[in-house]
Amino acid sequence: TIPFSQIVTWNNRHWLYYGAADVGHKSEKNQMSIGVATLRLDGFVSLSAGEKPGTVETKPFKLEGGKLEVNVDASKGEVCFEVLDASGKPISGFTRKDCKEGKGANELRFQPKWQNHEDLAALKGKVVRLKFYLQNAHLYAFKVNL
Repeated sequence: TIPFSQIVTWNNRHWLYYGAADVGHKSEKNQMSIGVATLRLDGFVSLSAGEKPGTVETKPFKLEGGKLEVNVDASKGEVCFEVLDASGKPISGFTRKDCKEGKGANELRFQPKWQNHEDLAALKGKVVRLKFYLQNAHLYAFKVNL
């Protein structure tokens, strides 16, 4: 198998083209073909939890936007979100108890919500940490948009 040097990102997928041969490359009877493998956007690596729940917590950062987007596959499990202050204490209204869980979520741009908050706009400009709760789920990436 010979991979091409470029990964094509199109239609929310990574497309990896490759050349393949059915026998050694120097054989005269070699049958060559071109194949393609696809991968979800940012799907090269994930932080994952199985049946036993797990958490991921970020370092403190200044929240400059209000829309959290999470690339997550919890199609066989669930994911929940919490916002902490710089010292690691849950912020009222953004706790795990307030989170509208993402049971079965499998989205590139999942937008978490809490009981009384549709986004993070109320916390814009503050230094926060994000805490992700996962069970039978894969966290690929997240970003905060304006």
